[in-house]
Amino acid sequence: MNERSGLPFTISSGQHSILGKQVKLQFADDFVLKLTQTEASSLSLALVAVRDGISCEREIYMSPIASDAAFVGSVRDLGVSIATPAGALKLDWTKVGFLAEALAAAIG
Repeated sequence: MNERSGLPFTISSGQHSILGKQVKLQFADDFVLKLTQTEASSLSLALVAVRDGISCEREIYMSPIASDAAFVGSVRDLGVSIATPAGALKLDWTKVGFLAEALAAAIG
């Protein structure tokens, strides 16, 4: 949990020896996704598109190249429900927006 903002995720950057700059998206100690800059950008854009009603998709799925886990987000009326090992993590549209913005900012 991002203690300063009260958000149920943290974003940080790192470096992969082959893939270059990565964005680390952490929802819990046991659920971390390592995204390339392109993956982080795609996920950010997809979240904005469903939040703003630009996309009528009901699921966002991404299997990042450098992660063992996948991002699975079910689009609901009030936000996005993200599948984690501990169960569904429900983000309202405001938190979906914060996640999209944080991913975009981490890209650089």
